[in-house]
Amino acid sequence: MAAESTATAAITTELVSADKIEEDAPAPSTSADKVESLDVDSEAKKLLGLGQKHLVMGDIPAAVNAFQEAASLLGKKYGETANECGEAFFFYGKSLLELARMENGVLGNALEGVHVEEEEGEKTEESSLVENNDNIDETEGSEEEDKENDKAEEIPSDSVLENKSLQENEEEEIGNLELAWDMLDLAKIIFKRQDTKEAQLYAAQAHLKLGEVSVESENYVQAVEEFQACLNLQEQYLEAHDRLLAETHYQLGLAYGYNSQYDEAVTQFSKSIEVIEKRMAVLNEQMKEAEGSPAEYEKEIEELKELLPEIKEKIEDAKESQRSGNVAELALKATLVESSTSGFTPSGGGSSVAMIASRKPADGASSSNCVTDISHLVRKKRKPEEESPRKDDAKKAKQEPEWNRSFGKHGG
Repeated sequence: MAAESTATAAITTELVSADKIEEDAPAPSTSADKVESLDVDSEAKKLLGLGQKHLVMGDIPAAVNAFQEAASLLGKKYGETANECGEAFFFYGKSLLELARMENGVLGNALEGVHVEEEEGEKTEESSLVENNDNIDETEGSEEEDKENDKAEEIPSDSVLENKSLQENEEEEIGNLELAWDMLDLAKIIFKRQDTKEAQLYAAQAHLKLGEVSVESENYVQAVEEFQACLNLQEQYLEAHDRLLAETHYQLGLAYGYNSQYDEAVTQFSKSIEVIEKRMAVLNEQMKEAEGSPAEYEKEIEELKELLPEIKEKIEDAKESQRSGNVAELALKATLVESSTSGFTPSGGGSSVAMIASRKPADGASSSNCVTDISHLVRKKRKPEEESPRKDDAKKAKQEPEWNRSFGKHGG
């Protein structure tokens, strides 16, 4: 009897303990509760560091994911336009730009392959048609062949599926470019309203990346405006020998060149060289005065020396393009003047024709309106035969990531 009462008491005690544990146990947390319970700032900082590491290592998709998560955490805590979100939005936009470039490069190579395959396929079809015409047989067999051909047409070919996949990839690439613009533009707004030197230099970098997005979208006028805005801010806060100034002048030169403004391109490339030479002179002086190993100074000087040949080559290319353009313009003027004496116009009408010929092709290209709608930035795929050789050469040189990293350090 005593044993039974002891067992009952033990069971009762276990049930009471279980009830207490259930009461003390926290309720299952939702995703929103987790966000609130996390140390958001610490977590976001870790994600930003991880994303930058992925960027350096070239793992762009992983970098995008890390920056996206950091931006989401900070946006939920502080609001999307808060100062605390500026850095995350900037790096998220920057990584999206790199992802768009990477995917565009893969897509371009794939499209070239498809174009070659289509040409070979057309040749094969033409040769088979010739053979069929030579060996035509007007019998019942032709009807069976027609039926088989009809069935074959109903089944999607591999090339059709590949083209559809490529189109989907292109749409995704365009989306990344648009999103990069949105993130960088928001980061620019956040940084520009802050008065600190660090924030203003971040705003300058946001302008720089917005310019690169515009170049990728072939909106060169907008690119020039963004690069110039970047330069204006940098000149307020950086010393004349800072490498970031050299990069901005270089990017301005590229944008002017793509827009066929070759004199301006030469000017900007030359200024980039001037900044680099100033930087090397400063480093040589610092190396003489410094104690210890000069290896760090020598390394940076060598990096800068390696940049010079490419910039000088860009200058020569711009000058050559300018000369070619002038020759073509003179030839066009001569043709127009000759046609003006054909009897359809008075003998004195040549001057008006010459005036028309001498106008610049893009009268409205210098518009300085602030762009808020980015729909015009979406790249439209053009047929290869519609692009000029000069544009093809320009695209090959467009925005090399390795070059951007070469300018990376900036000295004080």
